[in-house]
Amino acid sequence: MRYTELIEALDNGRLRCNVCQWHCELAPGQAGRCQVRVRDDHGIAVHNDGLISAAMVGPVEDHRLWHFFPGTSALVIGGWGYAFPEDQQRGQYGVIPAEPEKQRRLDPERAATFALERLCRGIVWSYSDPTVSHEYVLDLLRTARASSRYTALVATGFMTIEALDQIGHYLDGLCLDLRAFDDAAYRRLAGLEHWRGVLEIATHARHRWGCHVEVVTRLHPGVNDATGHVSELAHWIHAALGPFVPWHVLPGDAGAAATAAVARARRLGAEAGLHFVYGPEPGQATTCPSCAAVVIERGATGARLSGVVDGRCSQCDTDLHLRTSIFKR
Repeated sequence: MRYTELIEALDNGRLRCNVCQWHCELAPGQAGRCQVRVRDDHGIAVHNDGLISAAMVGPVEDHRLWHFFPGTSALVIGGWGYAFPEDQQRGQYGVIPAEPEKQRRLDPERAATFALERLCRGIVWSYSDPTVSHEYVLDLLRTARASSRYTALVATGFMTIEALDQIGHYLDGLCLDLRAFDDAAYRRLAGLEHWRGVLEIATHARHRWGCHVEVVTRLHPGVNDATGHVSELAHWIHAALGPFVPWHVLPGDAGAAATAAVARARRLGAEAGLHFVYGPEPGQATTCPSCAAVVIERGATGARLSGVVDGRCSQCDTDLHLRTSIFKR
């Protein structure tokens, strides 16, 4: 059994887990909010360590990393567990299955070898939140970078700064699932009272570790689509992460109201000065914000760099702030 290293012993005999921002304080026998870390006589045991819920090879763009090694394929891996116990978008990977045959394990070295064998340019953690699989994710990213694969996470940003600093050396990309920009909306969508630590994680990853960041927001009419809050979110991306950070605005629900909310948010993003605001439509091209030349084409056969030389627009030499190398940050 593996044990959490990011812990703090308290005077009352409890152990505080410092992997995610809940900072659960556990007595013997208690589980954290994630339900995969349990206090026992030896510490806080990580019950999902090494367990994977899904693994597949596919385009990196499938995970809303559109300016990150465009046109490449990645080995995409996920585990079990979520940091948000009341997550309204959690999907099917929240609970470790009871059946032993469904508890699949994948050694990090085997994952890196498989990525090389399948000519994958990198390894991406998706499907479940990497925060609750922190120790395994650290091993995976470290091993992937040792084999010259790029690394990326699709995450809620609910890890601690301490946890991020452990993986920051090996992390190239982050797709941040930013649910809202309002207390009530975050409380409803994720059960969070204090969510602004998510913003700190994104800025720390971007500026301390030179990590490529893209932001995804799914809009739910009547929940997180208020014009003022969406505008604040767009302005925060511009001010904290920069105008070249892509913002992917997607409908969280079906119907005309969600479609209208997405269209309005894209307009607000442009008004806030963001150069790249994408919607849900397939085949969206990336154009240079200076001369409007197409620099990344996207279609049925995937993405292709078509007007880029060393990360700059081939027509006007504008720096597009793409991530195309693990050696340049």
